[in-house]
Amino acid sequence: MPKADAPPLRAQLDALLTDSDGPSGQRPPLATRVRYACVIRRFEFLPVILTVSFAPALLSAHEWSDVYSLNTLLGVLFSVSGMQIGNMTNALADREQDALYKSRQSEAIYGLGVSRVVAHIGVSTAINCVLAVFLAVRTGHWDLLPLAVFVGILGFQYSAPPLQLKGAGAWQLPTLQLSLVFLPGLFVLRSSEYAVEWGSVVALAGFALLLVSLFVTSHAEDYIEDEKFGIRTYTVAWGLKKTMYIQSSMLLVGSALLIVAVWATFGFSWAFVPWIAAWLASQRLLYTVIRDVSDNTHEAAIEALHKKSLIGPYHAALMGWATVLLAVFVVIGR
Repeated sequence: MPKADAPPLRAQLDALLTDSDGPSGQRPPLATRVRYACVIRRFEFLPVILTVSFAPALLSAHEWSDVYSLNTLLGVLFSVSGMQIGNMTNALADREQDALYKSRQSEAIYGLGVSRVVAHIGVSTAINCVLAVFLAVRTGHWDLLPLAVFVGILGFQYSAPPLQLKGAGAWQLPTLQLSLVFLPGLFVLRSSEYAVEWGSVVALAGFALLLVSLFVTSHAEDYIEDEKFGIRTYTVAWGLKKTMYIQSSMLLVGSALLIVAVWATFGFSWAFVPWIAAWLASQRLLYTVIRDVSDNTHEAAIEALHKKSLIGPYHAALMGWATVLLAVFVVIGR
């Protein structure tokens, strides 16, 4: 949230959207610009991002032809593009901090040029607006429009003023759960021509809880940098130990929600077996993180967390694709 002594909104927006050093010099070669464009979109997160779209697309399908339908394709495209817009906005807003700690992101922003990154965000946003309108007209699901607007606002306001929800303490987590998983997934569900089954919505809520609990494990290692730059993330607000307990609880509750919702709505599937195995492995990871944070000094806890935090996104991908497999068996069972 904005600080009491923060500059006026106009000044904050000017600082976000313009480069104080002016335009960069010679334009990089095309191959370098393409690499920079991939960096600011965080293509390394694509294995997780795709599961956010694929799982609800499969849960909403009543037959295999629905999986490959134009509605599903465009819904998935909207979801993936929307998350990349959020990644670009975050990289743009954090470019000064990233210059010290994540130079790859900052290099890509300044290599492309701030104005060109703003253009990337603008063009992608315009395309997503067209997709949302087209799908609303095609399906008759007019609630897709306010849904698209809401997820867009959350995506921008996570990093950008005036709200800057990234620094809103405890509110950062529900913002991530809604903007990264639940709302994009709900958009995909509503892109289907069929009525949404409430079991799918509850499963999606559980998916949001469990996926974010693992994916943001890497955020905790930014504790010192965020505190230094005055960014009151949920980790800064709660401290390392409490944060890890909350993330472990999110994984437990989210997994239970998903299992109960899918089983009650679609029946038993043998895909639950690998899914539960993946869940237990991920739950064990967070348990070891809690142990390391609890039994060490603050400095040692940060060091231990750095090693484990690199594994968190891989467990997020594991749980994501295990959920996609479970959704595949739902389609088979129909």
